Amino acid sequence: MKTFIADSQYSSGKLREQLSAYGVKAVIPYPANQCRNEADVLRVDKHFRTHGPAEEKKIYTLRGAVERVNSRQKEQLCLERHRARGLERITVHALLCMIAMLFNALVALKLGRPEKARSITMLAR
Repeated sequence: MKTFIADSQYSSGKLREQLSAYGVKAVIPYPANQCRNEADVLRVDKHFRTHGPAEEKKIYTLRGAVERVNSRQKEQLCLERHRARGLERITVHALLCMIAMLFNALVALKLGRPEKARSITMLAR
């Protein structure tokens, strides 16, 4: 892992130190009560606009794409209302759902329906 992107709820000095010790760049906005007088830090205002260094702002925009994928997986792969209990069983359930989704995309490609395959694989991104 080269970069860790998270929202401001994960902002803590201890986490930033641990990430730095492993050579991982932390892209976590500081909340209003941290680093108050520093101007060159990443922040998100109440309207969800980012402020701070341009490079960190650009990286932080990737977080939205990840959140969309998580949302789609929960909704379309039955990861929100599952019947499995326990981390191991949930992991197996989630992986099987993703494998089935990718298998459907492969079959669509083999049948000459690339538009269907694209719509299926958009979930996996």
